[in-house]
Parts: sequence; C-alpha cells; structure tokens
Amino acid sequence: MSLAHHAKSAVIWNAGFNIFRNLLQFMVMLVLVRLLPPVAYGQFSLVNSIIGFLSVFSFTNFIAHTLQVKTDEEAHFQDHFTAGAVLQIGMCLMANLVAAALRWFPNYAPVAPLVHVMSVIFLLDWPCEFRRNMILRKFDWRSLRLLQGIGLLFTAAVAIGMALLGAGTFALLVPGLIVTLPFIYDLLVRQRWRPTWAWSWKNYRPSWEFGLTRIGSGVMLNGRQLLESGVLSAVLGFAALGVFNRSIGLAQIFCYQVATQLLFAIYPVLTRIGGGEENSQRVGGLVLRTVAWAVLPVAVCFGILAHPIVETIYGTKWMAVIPLLPWAMAYSAMASLVYASYMLLLARQQQRKCLMADVLSLTGTGLSLWFALPHGVVAYLMSVVSVQLLIMVLLSFWSHKCKAVAWRGVAEALLPALAGVVVATLGATALLRFVFGIKPDNFWHAMEWGVVFLALYVGVLRLGFINQLTTLIYYFPARERIGRLLLLPSRA
Repeated sequence: MSLAHHAKSAVIWNAGFNIFRNLLQFMVMLVLVRLLPPVAYGQFSLVNSIIGFLSVFSFTNFIAHTLQVKTDEEAHFQDHFTAGAVLQIGMCLMANLVAAALRWFPNYAPVAPLVHVMSVIFLLDWPCEFRRNMILRKFDWRSLRLLQGIGLLFTAAVAIGMALLGAGTFALLVPGLIVTLPFIYDLLVRQRWRPTWAWSWKNYRPSWEFGLTRIGSGVMLNGRQLLESGVLSAVLGFAALGVFNRSIGLAQIFCYQVATQLLFAIYPVLTRIGGGEENSQRVGGLVLRTVAWAVLPVAVCFGILAHPIVETIYGTKWMAVIPLLPWAMAYSAMASLVYASYMLLLARQQQRKCLMADVLSLTGTGLSLWFALPHGVVAYLMSVVSVQLLIMVLLSFWSHKCKAVAWRGVAEALLPALAGVVVATLGATALLRFVFGIKPDNFWHAMEWGVVFLALYVGVLRLGFINQLTTLIYYFPARERIGRLLLLPSRA
C-alpha cells in the first residue's frame, strides 16, 4: 500500500476524530467552566507544566525513534519496553520527590498533593505510549482513533462526575490518567502482547542517541511552559493564571490543535517520503498551506468576536478572558505555523535546528516574562507573539535550506490566507455595520458576522487562488463534493 494512500487514510481518520474530539471537549468545557473556579484551572496549568517537564526525560522521546526507522526489524520494540520500565519507574519516583519539595514553598504548596497523584501517569504512559507507537508504525489509524475515542468518552464522564462531586482541580487532572487505559487493555488483553525483557545496547543505541537529542528540545519546550506557569502563578496567583489558561485553552481547541493533530497523523508518512527533494518540498508546502488556511481565519474571527464568544462559552464569571483572547488567538496561530515548520524539519532529520528553535522559544519567553509581564498579561502575550513570528522566519529559512519546503510553498501558504482574512474582515464588518446596522456584540449577530466572514474568505481563495485551492482540495476526503460545491475544475 502506497504512502500516499496511508497519508489520505490518516487525514480521513484524523479529520473525523478531530471533529468528534473537539465537539466532546467543547461540551465538557461548557460544563466544567460553570462548575470549577479559575483557581482550579490555574493549579491545573501549573501541575500540567510540572508533569510535562518531567515527561521530557521519560521513554516517550526514545520510543519515538520507532517512527523514524525504515524497516520493522529496526524498531526493536522488546528493547524499548524493557528500557521503558527503568525510565518510567524512575520518573514516577522523581515526580513524587518534586511534589515533596513543593511543600516547602508557600506559593506552590497547594499543588503538591496534585503532583503526587499525577505521578502515576508515568506508570500508565509506559504501556500506553508503547502500544500507540506500535499502531502508528503500522499506519493503523482506525485502531488508534477508536482507542483514543473510547478513552475520551471515559474521561468526559469522569471529569463531569468529579466536578459535580466537588473534586475541584482533581476533576481536571484525573481524567488524564484514564485516557491511557484503552491502550493498555488493547496491548495486554486484545493483542496478548507479552514482554520478554530482552535488551541490547547495540539495538537500543540509535534510539538512545535520537532520544537524547529530543530531550534537549523537550527541555526547552516544556521548560518554557513550566517557566511561564511558575512565574504567572507566583506573580499573579492561581486565579489569574486560570483566566490566562482559559484564553490559551480556547485558542488551542479551535486553532493550535489543527496543526498538532494534522502533523501527528501524517508525521510517520513524512519521515518516509520518497521521490526526491522536489516531492518533499511539494508535500511540505501542502502541509503549511493546510495549517495556514485553516488557523488564520479562525484566529482573526475569534479575536474580533471575543466578547460574544467568551460570554456565550464561558459565562459572565470569565469576562476577564475577553481582552486576552485576541492575542491568545494570534499566539496560537503563529505557534501553529511554527509547529508545522518545526515538524517538517524534524522529518528531515534536522533535530539540532529544532533544538535551536526551542532554545530561542525558551529565551524569548523568559525575556517576555521579565520585560513585558510587568506591563500586564496583554503586553506579555504581544511579546510572545513577536517571538513566535521571529522563530517562524528562522524555521522557514532552515526549511528552505534543507529542501523541506520551497519559498514558493511558504508564499502559497501565507499570502492567500492573509489576503482572505483582510478582505473577509473588512467586507463582513462593512456589510453588517453600514448596510444592515448590525454590530457583532451578541451571539446571534456574531454568528451572522462569522457566516459572512467565512463566505468572503472562501470566495477570495476561490477567485484569487484557484490553482492552489484545487490542489489542496484534491487531498481532502469527499474532494469531489467539495469541488462541485466550490465550482472547482476537475483534476485528472
């Protein structure tokens, strides 16, 4: 079966799963934000940052090497499982030591019990990540998404149930443990897989070297998140961090996850693309185009409609999110483009350049916290948006240099999307405000503005960039129907 077929299958299953996951998470969020206070979300953000930073040193970075190798014989899954036992048990103990240390700091002591509970994730992630990489190695998107879907249903029920029972922050954290269980069941019960506890340094050495490089990047990335959460919680308090968390959370659901889930689905294919440099550049351009054309209009739309969106989704007790949301969406849009370029580089075995980008991101966040945060959270978000823009320029240069994407591919990704959002924003505002006298200041008027905006945006792409649009739609599920709807010319 061809890599192109696997890529299309990944997009189909990924698209279906994303729709299901985003709808489910959105409905759960609507319930939880009305049951839990901002403090709970602030504590959740800090604990997630702590566990995320510790996870950098887990076996996840090492077993990811199984997606890089060309043949199944080079995967050596038994060696990974044995090494995972040592690494994951060690990280579980380390998490508990960190939790004990947090009790000595008054600003962070409230989250110490939460970190103790979440230390269990390292033991559960061991078989879960192992099975997940086995599935990805086989391009078995159906099994992967079904198992993830079952896990999400369980987590949704547990989260709402715990919130109703007054569990507070635990209602946000404990479901993250449960999502691993379907993969563990599939590995040990359905597949009847059993470890032999074999291990060979010769077999494991390539994974070890790959993992060490990825640990460097992970330290930078997760260190940035830990630094941000740690400083914001200490300076502003958990309640303000919770408000910040909800602005970023909304941006991630509707914007950033487009990039992460798309690249998650097709990354195993990207690492094995043949056909020479021209083919790699073509695929890289399509990836950037998909991300840019999807996230930029969403970011602009949510930024302009921040007031009715926050009021409708979060309720009146979260109105402090409104001034943060436009810049949170801008940050998420830039981070999406950075992530897409970053993964294209990584697929070309450019780990060191990825590490340099991560170092720049951490440094930029530190400088933003030092110089911009004293002027307010909005100023801080504006600063980190500028950092992401700088990283995007640098990654584009590196991607072009290593033939991951051509300059034409970057231009065809960004220019049509920027032209579309400018025309759509001006057109929707002018039509509704000056013709019909409507301002998008409530839910229904915001919906009207959004529909006009979307129609104009698609119209710009259809009329001004038909060749780029036709090429992209060709890789979509139900491309014939979409093509007929947009009156696109047929493609052989």
